[in-house]
Amino acid sequence: MKPFEQQLQVAKKKQHLLYIGLFALFLLGGLMILTVILLSRGTRIEIKPDDAAMLSTVHVHSGIATIIGDTLYALSNNPVIDVSADGFRPAREILRNNDFGKIMTVTLEPLPAKLEISTNIGGSSEDTSWFINNAVLAVTDVFDYELQAGNYQLTIDHPHFKIATITLSLSRGEIFKKSINMESVDGEITIKSKPAGARVFINSIDKGITPLTLPVLGGKHDVSLQLDNYETLNDKIEISRAKLNLSRNYRMEIKKAVVNVSLNPDDGKLTLDGIVVKNTNKLFVKASIKHLLTYSKEGYFAKNKTFNVAADKSLTLAFELEKEMGEVEIISSPEAEVELNGQFIGTTPLQLSLNAVEQKITLNKQGYRSISRTLIPSAASSKKISVSLIPEKIARLKESPAHYTNKAGGKLKLFRPNEIFTMGAKRSELGQRANEFIKKIKLTKAFYAGVYEVTNAEFMQYDSARQGNAREPVTSVTWIDAVAFCNWLSLQEGLTPVYNISNKRLDGININVDGYRLLTEAEWEWLARKSGKKKQSIFVWGDERVIPKNAINIADESSRGKVKLFVSKYNDGYAEVAAVGSLAQEKSGLYDQGGNVSEWTHDSYSIVIPEQGKVFQDPFDSTNAGLHVIKGANWRSGSITELRPSYREGLGAGRDDLGFRVGRYVYGGD
Repeated sequence: MKPFEQQLQVAKKKQHLLYIGLFALFLLGGLMILTVILLSRGTRIEIKPDDAAMLSTVHVHSGIATIIGDTLYALSNNPVIDVSADGFRPAREILRNNDFGKIMTVTLEPLPAKLEISTNIGGSSEDTSWFINNAVLAVTDVFDYELQAGNYQLTIDHPHFKIATITLSLSRGEIFKKSINMESVDGEITIKSKPAGARVFINSIDKGITPLTLPVLGGKHDVSLQLDNYETLNDKIEISRAKLNLSRNYRMEIKKAVVNVSLNPDDGKLTLDGIVVKNTNKLFVKASIKHLLTYSKEGYFAKNKTFNVAADKSLTLAFELEKEMGEVEIISSPEAEVELNGQFIGTTPLQLSLNAVEQKITLNKQGYRSISRTLIPSAASSKKISVSLIPEKIARLKESPAHYTNKAGGKLKLFRPNEIFTMGAKRSELGQRANEFIKKIKLTKAFYAGVYEVTNAEFMQYDSARQGNAREPVTSVTWIDAVAFCNWLSLQEGLTPVYNISNKRLDGININVDGYRLLTEAEWEWLARKSGKKKQSIFVWGDERVIPKNAINIADESSRGKVKLFVSKYNDGYAEVAAVGSLAQEKSGLYDQGGNVSEWTHDSYSIVIPEQGKVFQDPFDSTNAGLHVIKGANWRSGSITELRPSYREGLGAGRDDLGFRVGRYVYGGD
């Protein structure tokens, strides 16, 4: 066999072996695929909704798997598939182990339609409202919105345009773009002016002169009116479906002119045509008319100026005011010092020339009530001040109320004695004691006396440690305790204290002050025996020894067995101390001077016989002795000696049947 033929035979043999190998490989692949199909569990893929299933495609994204028809066959765990369909959002799903051999449902979400709708409104169209099926969805210039596929009615509403409505039929995933041509509403405006003849511009376009009526499209418009010698008038109007017809009647203002003003002195009152204007060096006034400018200031003669200035012109006016002076005559009785606005200027009588502004003139004299007068002098006529000064004591007395209640709650009554009475008792008087010296007393100084004895309630405000029935008189207090209470009460009311006390000791007495104090012995006895009566009496109730019913709280039948002496056939209803004011009011207007508790007085106790025939005027003791005078009967008193107001004791310590009553002068000084 030739070499060529041998080579040909070898080649044919190789080709035959190749065909056999390829066939075996194809057969093996088919067997493998068949093995996979047989060994794997097929999972059916179901696409929802139905219209998406018809358009869908499914691909294996990751994992070893194949899709035959609508069934997925997988050799690896958790293969991932991608599902897509036109008009729907693509979905990616993972096949879980427990999904093999079952139906796997994949639901695709429809793509919305996108709307991009604009209008021809232009400018600021923020008032454009967009409605879908009559429900407002937005207020904006461009409607950029997404809707599900379907049929809709779109309504566009703007107050300056007619309402526009279109029907939309939208598909899944559709992009709908459109520009809507809105039709403007037609309105009308009537414009008048005073004066007429003003030229009208709307949006800077000349429309004629007033009065006129113009058609105007919907929208906001600038209106301007111009007239010679008048200020340009600017306005804004709006034509809308709700208000198609407008009417305007404008009042034109005359153009302003400038007036430069110079004022001397400054800070006066400037008026333009009777209206107060702000003080300034430049005024803007209506041009080409007559004006009146007035400048005035207190204490100066006012000045007026009339003027007329053309438009866009200026004028300078200067005001130099002249000071106004007036004559004032001042006289007084008695002669007094004169103060002008707080400064001493001399003694009455005075003749003054004063500026015509408010002047305060005060007249002062020692011991007299100062008098002030306020006046405004005038150049037109002279003024006269003529006064009679009143002594301070008389003035204070006139101002003093007949009754008042002090800061502690105690009531006081005003007394104005001006008479001579006799203190003490004659030796022949039944029950008289040797220390009841006859003494002529003249009381002239007005004073207040407590209507009641000081109560526990009042004293506890000064000394919180004090105990006892609130309405009963305070007892068991020393004389220094009583006057210390008086000082405390004076300070509460801003009065000058009478007693100088340090470390519970009396260092001195201020005689000429109006603070609270104890009643003097003379005041106390005058109140008990003479005040409110035609003549002086022996007892508080009178001269009769028979005690009137309910007159005083003393040792009576109810005190039998509690006291050594008592008054038989008299019963006041109280075996011991009573609340203040429980018995009848005495003729002086006070209560309980005839009984209840005895009372401390201001005076030191003395048994020095007074000078015979002398009248003691307003005696006020300033000595400091260890004993002080006690006056008045108390609930333990049962003898005629003790029941007489002339009865007096000297004591240094307190007792449980001893209290006090406050008093004070209306004014200090002699």
